Amino acid sequence: MFERYTEKARRVVFFARYEASQYGSPQIESEHLLLGLLREHKGLRDWMPRASLETIRSWVDEKTPQRPKISTTIDLPLSNSSKTILKAAADEADRMGHLHIGTEHLFLGLFAVKDSLATELLQRAGTNPESFRTRVSKPCEDVVGLLQNEARFDRPKRIPDQSIEIHGMRRNVDYIRDVVSMVRSYPWHWHKKLWRPRDIVINRKNGQFSFEMTLAEDTDNFAIVPGGWRKDRCFVCGWELFEADDEHGIGYTNGRNWLCMECCERFIQKNFFSSSYPEMT
Repeated sequence: MFERYTEKARRVVFFARYEASQYGSPQIESEHLLLGLLREHKGLRDWMPRASLETIRSWVDEKTPQRPKISTTIDLPLSNSSKTILKAAADEADRMGHLHIGTEHLFLGLFAVKDSLATELLQRAGTNPESFRTRVSKPCEDVVGLLQNEARFDRPKRIPDQSIEIHGMRRNVDYIRDVVSMVRSYPWHWHKKLWRPRDIVINRKNGQFSFEMTLAEDTDNFAIVPGGWRKDRCFVCGWELFEADDEHGIGYTNGRNWLCMECCERFIQKNFFSSSYPEMT
């Protein structure tokens, strides 16, 4: 289902599942996807002129029944509304001619369910989906840059956020802390493994692909592509993992996601953020 999703979009669903568990919801609802989006992509907050993340969360609190938290070990399903939102996000990407499904498409997908809490909150926050769609559908635009480039929207420059170095690059500390917190909240077993290409199944008609090998039993519509999946990224920092003789070629996996050696050993096996953060600047 998530093969076309960017790493950021996949993390949105991950964050949404966590939000649902914290609210004690038996399903991942539209408001959880919204909160997940705003945690993952801070640039989207600029499209909500009448609300901050804290304001949105307070509105969710007002509208959400108080329930006991659900263990993060339980894999919560998507509600019907959330399924519609994800389908709408894919449709947005297709209409724009984008091969990927990113946070920008998920944001637009939130408006697909008119009576959802997420749509109500976005309208209350002053979001204009048509204006946003016009911006992200422009050809030859770098969508991530479009959302993050402050000069494009004539906003004053912000004071640089505190950062931490991972693989020689400075990363935003708040972002890394959030992702690590989500990963550590699940009791996954991470084992060290050489990265190798994975087989995929491709739809002969539209080129869409999946890791579900049983689809290949329908030989008229699907075909196996040996070693067709040739790259993964670290769930925390985005470091590329592929078949190689250096550190790109080995990482830690839970069978579904991957972590680079640095992030796993530094943040998961050791609790870096419980220290005094000597490496942050």
